[in-house]
Amino acid sequence: MSVLRSRKYVRLSDAEILRLYKDPPSGEGLHFLQVEIEERNLAAEADTVLKEVRKGARHSLLYYLFYALMFGFFVLRFGKDFI
Repeated sequence: MSVLRSRKYVRLSDAEILRLYKDPPSGEGLHFLQVEIEERNLAAEADTVLKEVRKGARHSLLYYLFYALMFGFFVLRFGKDFI
């Protein structure tokens, strides 16, 4: 079965396809990037790229410690009002 491919993405190299896939595409761009990834057999590389993006999106330990400290201050200040 023939798949409709975008002329824009056909001209790009594999590295450029993966770079575009790393930035969150949407709509038509996402569809044609997925078609190119399937046609070029880049599924493993695309999964690696997505794992890197997800790994970078997590918060650091200091983020969670800060909010735990803020919650502790909240409980100390307003805790006796609720008891």
